[in-house]
Amino acid sequence: MKATESTLSRVRLALLTLALSLSGLVHGESELREFSNSEGQTIMARLIAADEKTAKIQMENGREVEAGITYFSQADQDYIAEWRKTNKPEITYQFEVDYTKKRRDRETRNEGNVEVTYENWYYEVEVENLSQVDLEGLELQYKIYKSVNADAAETRYRGEGLVREGPFLVRKGKVDLKPVAYLKSVSAETETMMISKSQLDPDYYYVDGDKSKKKDEIDGFWIKLFHNGKEVHSVKSSHGAVKDAKW
Repeated sequence: MKATESTLSRVRLALLTLALSLSGLVHGESELREFSNSEGQTIMARLIAADEKTAKIQMENGREVEAGITYFSQADQDYIAEWRKTNKPEITYQFEVDYTKKRRDRETRNEGNVEVTYENWYYEVEVENLSQVDLEGLELQYKIYKSVNADAAETRYRGEGLVREGPFLVRKGKVDLKPVAYLKSVSAETETMMISKSQLDPDYYYVDGDKSKKKDEIDGFWIKLFHNGKEVHSVKSSHGAVKDAKW
């Protein structure tokens, strides 16, 4: 019994199945349609997975075949590209986030009978992408908490650009991260948070008799990562200020 041309086409297409991992493919299911290759051979199948290099189709009998994108006709390649736009891959988000507090600058001046030191601090944040796919559209949002204790006359350090949460002042900010490939890292810096230290001159005392130094403290750091507007990761420092805080 001779094989029909349709059967031969199915065999030829099946022989092009590639032994590739599907971890990066977009998965879904399209309608049953006719696919053809560059030689004009056709087959009825559904598109069920695709990435930029590979497409996987399912024939009417349930058999699945995977082939390189360039194997298909140009019309099929265009169809696959459009299908991928509306069938985004499901991502299992995973990140390794490290952060380091650093001082930007420091200035000491006398304000009446008080010696005041002003310092600007910021956080350097490194985000490693462990999500098994390349990512773009990541946004880093953060909150830096501080308590105000120093006896400093300059008002701009106390509240400019900050919001109050209970006893703390908070610097809020966000940074658009550069596209980051799987197993690669991207770095970002926060805005600065000013803190102060104060010390009375030797011949003066506070009203309560205290002569000790007074200083502000950075009391917490909270990071959230968003991918295309969706929250995908959160990291808090161990400070009590952020333990029970709300975003």
